[in-house]
Amino acid sequence: MSTFANHSFVRFIPALVMSVMLVGAPAAAQVAMPTFTPIETPTTARTSVFVDQIGERNSTSIEQTSPAQKATISQDGSDNMISLEQEDGGSHIAVVGQDGNGNEAEIGQTGLGETIANLRQTGDGNSVLLAQNNNGTIATAAEIVQSGSSNSIELVQDGEDNQARLTQNGDNNTLTASQLGAGNRLEWVQDGSGLSDMTVEQTGGQAMYILQTNM
Repeated sequence: MSTFANHSFVRFIPALVMSVMLVGAPAAAQVAMPTFTPIETPTTARTSVFVDQIGERNSTSIEQTSPAQKATISQDGSDNMISLEQEDGGSHIAVVGQDGNGNEAEIGQTGLGETIANLRQTGDGNSVLLAQNNNGTIATAAEIVQSGSSNSIELVQDGEDNQARLTQNGDNNTLTASQLGAGNRLEWVQDGSGLSDMTVEQTGGQAMYILQTNM
């Protein structure tokens, strides 16, 4: 067990199970999008884990079950929390950054395939709950950006080639999403404040692009 600045630790443990509960919400209009730009594999440190924390009372917890798994964590502010579990034998990669105060990110990556998470939050009181599982050889990717305060995203991806690129700008926006199956694509943009919670679930080869704005 290694200890980093503020409060953080890394340890190798037997595989655990991470679950996410989805909450129903009103549906929103769907806008067709012809193409989806692939999410690139993020650049990570050469070592399995790199943690950089500036501020007070920041906490990072990382659990890995394979030396092939990579994580780069950075936090700047106070009272931020990151919990990352990378399990099974897959090539799991996570790059997580939080700037502000009281932000939380919980990420679980499991399976034998490659899972990619590139997540950044800027502001105060934002939260992300992400679970990725892939037992195939094709990447499952997630790119999450939240800029503002008190925004919340819950995303579950379970399949072979799921992709999600989610962006929320403003305050008090919420989103719940789930992609199950193969070949799913989801891009989400919220630009404003206080936009309604939404549940999106895809199975099979569907593709979706959703936009909400109240500017």
